[in-house]
Formats: sequence, C-alpha cells, structure tokens
Amino acid sequence: MSKDCLPVKTPKGRVVGCMVVALPSFILLIIVLSGFQTLQPDDQVVVETASGEREVVNGPGLKFIDPFQKSEFRKATLLGPLQYALIEAKLSGVPRVEAGPQLLQLGPYDELVSVSQKFVLKEDEYVRLVDKETGGIHVERGSKNVIPGPTEKSLEGVQKAVSLSRYESVRVVNELSGEMRTEVGEKLVFPGPFEKMDAKQSGIRLSQNEWIRIRDKATGEVKVERGEKIIFLNSTESVVGNRGTAIEVNRQQAVLTLSKVTGQQHLITEAGMFIPGPYEEIIEVQQLVIVEPHEAVAVRDDHGAFTFHIGSDGQGQGTSFFLPPYNKLMTMQWSCGTTGLEKKNVTKMDLRAQYQTFNYEVRTSDNVRLRLEGTIFWRVTNVAKMVRATSDPVGDIWHRARSTLIQAVSQSSLSVFMKDFNTIVKSAFESETANTFYVDRGVEVQSMEVTRFECVDKKTAEVLQEIIQETTNRINRLQAQESENDVSAAKLTSDIMLEKQKTELIRTRAENAKLEARVQGESAGLSLAKGAATFLGPALSEVVPDLEDRLALYKLHQELASKNKDTASLASGQATLFLTPQDMNLKLQMQHQQSQPPRALRGVQL
Repeated sequence: MSKDCLPVKTPKGRVVGCMVVALPSFILLIIVLSGFQTLQPDDQVVVETASGEREVVNGPGLKFIDPFQKSEFRKATLLGPLQYALIEAKLSGVPRVEAGPQLLQLGPYDELVSVSQKFVLKEDEYVRLVDKETGGIHVERGSKNVIPGPTEKSLEGVQKAVSLSRYESVRVVNELSGEMRTEVGEKLVFPGPFEKMDAKQSGIRLSQNEWIRIRDKATGEVKVERGEKIIFLNSTESVVGNRGTAIEVNRQQAVLTLSKVTGQQHLITEAGMFIPGPYEEIIEVQQLVIVEPHEAVAVRDDHGAFTFHIGSDGQGQGTSFFLPPYNKLMTMQWSCGTTGLEKKNVTKMDLRAQYQTFNYEVRTSDNVRLRLEGTIFWRVTNVAKMVRATSDPVGDIWHRARSTLIQAVSQSSLSVFMKDFNTIVKSAFESETANTFYVDRGVEVQSMEVTRFECVDKKTAEVLQEIIQETTNRINRLQAQESENDVSAAKLTSDIMLEKQKTELIRTRAENAKLEARVQGESAGLSLAKGAATFLGPALSEVVPDLEDRLALYKLHQELASKNKDTASLASGQATLFLTPQDMNLKLQMQHQQSQPPRALRGVQL
C-alpha cells in the first residue's frame, strides 16, 4: 500500500485519503476525453504513432486523437479555379501537382511547396514550359488553361503570338539548329519549342519608280527589287542601304555609275527611268552643261589633258555636253574687287568684254602720293593659252596695270598729272599694246580709265581741294556768264522772229482788206449793172420807148434810194435834220395871206 493511500482514523482524514486515491483517475479520464476533437472541413491532424509512422485525420466530424501520441494540427489549402498547388512527398521526394478548384488535404508525408496561378491563355497567346528534370521544352497555345508539370517552369511567362496582316512578315529562328524561316501574313504565328521570333516587320512597299537592294546573308548574293510591289524579306535577307527612286534620264540629265565588279565608270544617257543593277553605284546625277555663245568651258580628264568647249565655235549658237567618265569641269579662282585680294570661282569663262576696277597708290615725280581709282576693260581672246598660262588672268591684269601706272605717274609732277592725267594714262596703256604679256596669257586689254584720284597725304589733299575748288568756281562763273549770254541771245532771236511775224501779219491783213474791197466792189458794180440794165434794157423799152426818159427814171430811182439810205441812217441815231424848200419841194397855202405867194419851208426839226 502506497503512502498516499494510508488509512486515516478521523473522518476528515478518511475523505482526504479517498480524494488522493481518486485524483489520478480523474486526471486520466480528463486526458482521455481531451482526445476527442471536433474538426472543421479544412482541418487536418497529422498523428505520429508509437511505431514512428504518420497518419492523417481529416475533418469534418468528431475525431479521437490519441493524446498520448504526437500530433500536429494544420489547415487544408483551398485552391481556386485558376490555381494549382505543387506538393512534394517527403518519403519519395517525388513532386506532384494538384489543380483547383478543390480543398487540398495533404497526405501524411506531403509538403506544400507553393500555390501558383494557372496560365490562362487567350487565342493569340502561348507559354513555353521548360522541364527542369529532363530539359525538355514544349509550347502550349491558347485558348485554354495550362498547368505546368511538377518539374516544369515558364521563364518568360505568357507571350503574345505575332499577328500578321497582309503586308507584314516575321522571321523565326531556331536557336537549336540555326534554321530560319519567314512567315508572311495573314495569320497568327507561334514559335516552336526552340524558336525565337524577331519583331514583325512591315512589307517593303515599293511604288512604281522605287527600288531597293537586298543581300542574302547565306549566299552573299545581292539583288535589286523594283516596284510596283510589296517585298517580304526571307529569313537570310537584309536590306542594303535605303530605298531609292529611279532617276529620269533625258536630254537635260544623265547618270554616272560605278561598277563594283569591274571598277569602271559608265555614263548613262539613254532616255528612260534608270535603276541601278545589284553591283552598280550611282556616283552622281549630271546636268547637261550648256555653254552659251559667249562662254567657254575647260574639261580635264584623269590624265590631266584639257578639252575646251567654246560656244562661239561652229555656227556660233552655243554648245552643250555631258561630262564623260573620269572628267571634271575646271574651276579657276579669279581676282575681284578693287584691291585684287578677293577671289571668286569661275567655271564658265565669259568671252565678252569685261571690266575690272582698281584702286592703286602711286607717287608723282615730286613725291606726292596719290590714290588712283578706275576701270580696266579686257576680254579673253585665246582660252587654251589662258588656261595653260595662268590660273588668275584678272589678277595678272590687275598687277600688270598697277606696275604700268606706277611707272607712268612717277615720271610726271603733280601739276602735270592733274592737267594731263588722261593723256598720261592713255600713253601708258598704248605702250603696253606692244608688250606680249597679255598675248601670252590669251587676253586683251581694251582700255584703261582713271575715274578718280586723290592725295593720300591729308595736307596735300587740302591744298589740292582748294585748287580744285577755285578751278571749279572759275568754271562755274564762266558757265554762268555763258548761260546769261545764251539767254540774251535767245531773247534777241525771239524778238526778231516776233517782229518778222508782226510784219507778216500786217502784210496779210492788207492783202485781205484789198481782196475784201475788190469782192465788195465787184458785187456792188454787178448790182448797179443789173439795175441799169433793168431800166435801160429792152425789158422797159416797150413801156417807156424814149431812152432819155428811161435814163431820167433810173436817175430818179437812184436819188430816192440814196435819200432813203440817208434817212434811215439819221433815224437810227439822235440827230437834227435841216431841210431846204428845194429839198422838200413843198408849197404852203395860207388863207390870211392869199394874196402873197407861197413861201418855202425854211426848216423842219425832227
């Protein structure tokens, strides 16, 4: 009997002894009852037996879990429709995949490695899966859900297939074999397990006059494709350079090409649209070189020989040509400007008369420095001789003329130069005509003119200006006097002409008056003659047979007409008329003086 169960004599001691005996049983009962567990659907208990094996107890329900065995509670994994779980068996090490949707209850020796999303592929999507155990690769295309195998993994994820339109293409390269292929639309292109797709490319659309050069990397062959069409490159083809446009060859334009096979240049002048061959390179597009009748052009070949095209040759209507291969137009640098230091490029030489201005500093014999400004007129007479003799004929003329003027001015004093500078310059110019300097250079100097000169020294220039001013004033006064004289002479000439015209007017008026009087006299005489013929002619002879009576009648008619005319003149104005009895031919009869004879009327006031 144990010490814990010794009998106790007192009642209280008896109770304590019983409790000591029942307490372990009660504890054991509690432990046994604690083994009953209510498990939910997602509960799971892993129990390790006494033999070392593992068992699982899955919910739901009331389950007895031996409390004297080692146990582990864990939750089941709920997998959705688009999920899958990777599980590894600890005893065998073999992994497996469980796809959703499900409530995943693991086995006693299973371990959940991961829960991942399925690959949901659309119609134009794919995924490349690599088996890490075997190294195998396969491609899954949409549309579907893809669950990788236990040892499979996607390194790239879901990829888009290449959708090609009618004008697009894509190159597919097999990275295992190196084989390449080109897919041309319209389609969806999926790569194989070991294939890689380049970016899709649009087809090369060539219009009617466009071309493109293509090289095959496998064979090295080069070809030229010309429009109008769409070009799709093969897997080994690539475009060389940029697309080009055909060049129109006509009467005004030609094309110079270089053959990369022979290395020779060719000038294409045949009219049409020119497109180079696979191994041809366009060096330049040449424009027709037009040479006017007054121009000349020098052409130099690769051996240095010159050919001259002169527009005045032949019919003198100019010429035109294309530069042959290996030939270039010769460009010369001619001096220009008054100082002769500036240069200009000259390709077409003008054969007409030209001028070159100059600005020289010279000294007179009395050591006065002058600056001369003027113009040299010259022209090209022999193109071949000029090209071979000098590269700057204008510069040669400028410097030669400068030397000539310096020499000529140095032999004259300032006063002599100011008086006869034109003569001095002309003499210097004429002295150069006998020199072969210009002839050897194929040019001709036609004239040399000094248009302005001034003193370089300020004080001398002031004195010269005073002299010039005084001379100018004298010339102005002479000009003013000459102008006054011209005005006076012009006035006198005008007065003389006016008087002559007055004389002519008087003479003309007199002649007109004489002519008018003559006409009036003739008219009056004719009227009188007709009147006399009326009274004296045969028309009145039958009524008044006696000629003297008809004459007296005509006389009376004329007197009455004259008096009527006088009376009308007097009546038209304010006048007093005195009439005698004889004029009136009146007799007065008075009753109180009947015995007296009638007296004539002495006067009548009107």
